[in-house]
Amino acid sequence: MLLTELPRTGAIQIIAAGFTRADHAARAKAVSLRNLTLQSEAVLLYDARHAAEIGESVAALLEEIPEAEKTFIALVPRAAAPAIDSDYGEPISSFACSANVFLQFLGLGIDCHAETLCFAVLRAIANGYIEVDRLLVRQIPFVRRCVVSAAAATSAKALVLPHRGSPAFLRASLKQIARAAGSPVKVRVGLDVDDETAYSSFPEEFPLAEFFRFFPAPVGPYLIRQELAERSPEPLLTLQDSDDLSCYDRFTSLSAALAETGSDIIGSHELCLDELRALVQPVRFPLDSSASLDLCANHALLHATLMCHRAAYFRAGGLATNLIIASDSQFLLRAWFSARIRNVDEFLYIRRRHATSLTNAPETVYDNPLRRRLSADWTRDFDAVKRGELTLEASSLWPARRLEPFEIRHLNAQERHSQVTA
Repeated sequence: MLLTELPRTGAIQIIAAGFTRADHAARAKAVSLRNLTLQSEAVLLYDARHAAEIGESVAALLEEIPEAEKTFIALVPRAAAPAIDSDYGEPISSFACSANVFLQFLGLGIDCHAETLCFAVLRAIANGYIEVDRLLVRQIPFVRRCVVSAAAATSAKALVLPHRGSPAFLRASLKQIARAAGSPVKVRVGLDVDDETAYSSFPEEFPLAEFFRFFPAPVGPYLIRQELAERSPEPLLTLQDSDDLSCYDRFTSLSAALAETGSDIIGSHELCLDELRALVQPVRFPLDSSASLDLCANHALLHATLMCHRAAYFRAGGLATNLIIASDSQFLLRAWFSARIRNVDEFLYIRRRHATSLTNAPETVYDNPLRRRLSADWTRDFDAVKRGELTLEASSLWPARRLEPFEIRHLNAQERHSQVTA
């Protein structure tokens, strides 16, 4: 194992380590980062403050990097999950990856400081400049990964994916979904775009996915999720945003956790790839979301991370389709009355924060007046229904449906047809 300290430009000292499978003995040597990578099969760049946790984790991490596959693993220091609401941790700088992945990154010529290398490599993966077979997040100290049952790995799952924005974001998302562990997930993509020309090759590129065009655009992500959920007969239903990435073990881990915990809805922590601040930040959620919501209305689960039993989704009323924002928050509060909701204590989802997302774009920004009013109405009625002062059906939590007509067109070559819905 080769060790070298990278040039320090801020408060954090980053150590680079290069490994071969035959030699784990530490040999401090002042070599360039490129030469270290060329002499290694796997590389590890880590925050020196977490050297002890890294030392405990090296052997298990190397087992996560198969020789024949390209792997990237973001490393997050362990911490307790919050009891209520989401919790934003300190940005991370540590990661491990196959040597060929890091060589490919170095070949891109991206200029960055040592402490922002984790952000730069992960962003290059998210943008499709580097392709990996295994995209993982591990908490350190990391001893070994859980073994998932064959039933969890092979259970039938659907993923509904609304999309409006960059075709490159959608392509990167679909590639990681296709490479995930377990049996293939049935993906149904809803294009909420003004022009489908840029997507003409997608059905051929991703033959296991179905593509639908919704118009007049934009109809919003919640109408698309609801319509595609109704078209998905698979017993497990999964969500995702099209500018985000699923980790390699997301689907097997969530389906196993649904079975093991007896939950109806389950999500995970997220790793936020924050392009506005050029950092990677862990965000944790309460493990027992139902217990968290027992106490108060809060952001107890990131909607895009969830997997649920299809029956539980529709028993909770599905998604309201009359708005293009915030219906996920309404669904979570409504689902509390009929579903057992949890999060796994793992990071299985990478969320991209960028200027044009719905929560950051000026017209739909997270803290705009409409969002504040909806949140106030839903919180008030959530508490009133809990107290028995109001029925769920008579409250603002009950899902409203879009009244304006819209059209859905199936884009796959084997089945092209249109449907007009009011």
